[in-house]
This record gives sequence, C-alpha cells and structure tokens, in this order.
Amino acid sequence: IGASVRARRTVCAAADAEGGAAESPSEDARTVPARPPPLRTYYADWAEVMLPDGHRFPMEKYQATRMVLEEDKSLTDIMELVPSPKASLIDVLAVHEEGYVTRVLGCALTEKEGRAIGFPMMNPSQVTRSLASTGGTVAATHDVLRAGTTAKCAAQIAGGTHHAFRDKGEGFCVFNDIAVAATNAMRKFPERFAGAEHPILVIDLDVHQGNGTAKIFEDDPRVITFSAHGAGNYPWKTRMRSDHDVDVPDGTGDLEYIALMEEWLPKLFDTYSPRLVYFQAGVDALAVDSFGKLKMTRAGMLRRNHMVYDECSNGT
Repeated sequence: IGASVRARRTVCAAADAEGGAAESPSEDARTVPARPPPLRTYYADWAEVMLPDGHRFPMEKYQATRMVLEEDKSLTDIMELVPSPKASLIDVLAVHEEGYVTRVLGCALTEKEGRAIGFPMMNPSQVTRSLASTGGTVAATHDVLRAGTTAKCAAQIAGGTHHAFRDKGEGFCVFNDIAVAATNAMRKFPERFAGAEHPILVIDLDVHQGNGTAKIFEDDPRVITFSAHGAGNYPWKTRMRSDHDVDVPDGTGDLEYIALMEEWLPKLFDTYSPRLVYFQAGVDALAVDSFGKLKMTRAGMLRRNHMVYDECSNGT
C-alpha cells in the first residue's frame, strides 16, 4: 500500500468524548471487543493512464494490487475497496503554487518540468490520475478524523507522491498527496489537534527520501517528517532535510533494518505524541526490487509495518 493514515487512540478518545459521557460497559462488552469497521482502501486505477510503449514506470502495479485484494476472499468484511475521489482544486492550491497547478491542469508543463516528473503529462487522463491519487489520501484522512468515526486506519493503494514540491514535481510525483491531506486535516479538523505542538507525524519508509514532503513542511512545526531511505539512492541532487533523516546503507537486510526501527519508532512517538500519522509504506526496500539496493525479505517488511502500526495503537 502506497500510503496509509492511522489515528492514534488519543484521536478516538476525543471522538468518544464529543458524544458526552458513555454508559458503563457491561462485563460482556469489556471482555469482547467490538469488531472494527472494514479497512477503507482507496484505489485510483479507475483513472486509466496510457504511457508510451517501453516506459519504465510500472503503472499496471496499482491495478494488479487492487485485483489481488479483490480476489482474496479472506478479506471479505475486513477490507472495503473504494474508488479514490479527485482532490479539489482548493485543497491542491493550499499546498502547490498556482502557476504550477495551472500548467498541470492545462497539460502545459514545459519539457523540462515533464522530464523531471518522468511522465509526459500531455493528456487529461494523466491529470485526472494525479488528482485521484491525491484525493484518495485526503478521503482516507477524513475517514479517521470525521466526527463519530470508529475507524483508526484507512489506506491508499496509490499515493505516497513524496517527491512533489510546492512548485514542481519530480520522480513520478505530480502533487504531494500527504502534504495536501495533512494541510486539509489541519484546516478541516482543528479540534482534533487542539493543544498539540506537533500533532502530525509523517513516517516515510520508502527507499527514496521524501524530499518534497520535507521541503513543504520544513518551517511548519505542526508536521514532523521522518524519512529512512537508501543512502545510495535517488534523490541525489534534490535531497532535502527532514526533521529526522536516516541513511540506510546499501545492502541492509532485515536484522539491521528492524534494529533501526526499534531505535527510532519509539523515540518518535515518545517525543512528539502525534494525533495523526501518515505512513508512506514503500515496498522498494525488498531485495527483489532491482533499483532499491536494500535486501529486505517480505517477512522483514511485514514486521516493519507491524512495528509502525503497533506504535500507533499504543497511544493513550
């Protein structure tokens, strides 16, 4: 999953408090936890993009992931697949520079801008896909923050477009979905973050540094950015400074990577006590990824993910 949003228990407790004092639970209610709602998982492949023959970006992976999830009968009543809505222009412009947005929407990027992104961006379907990839993360954020919700987590199969800056895109990223969603959350749900100095934490575990996200929030203490990325991997010329950066050496396997997470994850949650966490759950640290340069196994990556989720659920 490209990006997921998880609310800590502090958020859920606040939601319960809004409804007034709850009745004391019965003994049965205390011993039998309520079944959580299905995990709402957004997908953007409904906005089909046709790339030139031989293009190096594997766009088909998003549809393939959705189809595997749809066919897995064990996920019935556990996961709900939802088409991503398009992000609104208001939300996109709250983060991105107006001239850049206008050129994207009008399929009028310069050759240099298109080359930096890596997509031609010359037809409306590519614009629609970029808006849907962003809108799914905004919708996932609303799922865990809206009044009365019982959802603690929502996900997005696409998204995670962390190389997009305010005024430009790069690395196959047009709009920065996490930045747009986090900015929207602070505007739409201020009561969720009242009294918190650093209410939002971005945990970026893609093998490439989240340079765009780091730059966008570099002067905003409300959003803490953490990126653990391949030391010898892209981006090279446009690497930025996150609040916390960890350069992971080439060839790092499960044991070394998990040790880094054991060191950093508790420290991040203990230091900042976030109310909302965005997890950029990149899978390109797998040994089978020829460009990732790391050596993690699927079991190691699953453990990595569980460590993030456990820290989220341990909030008080």
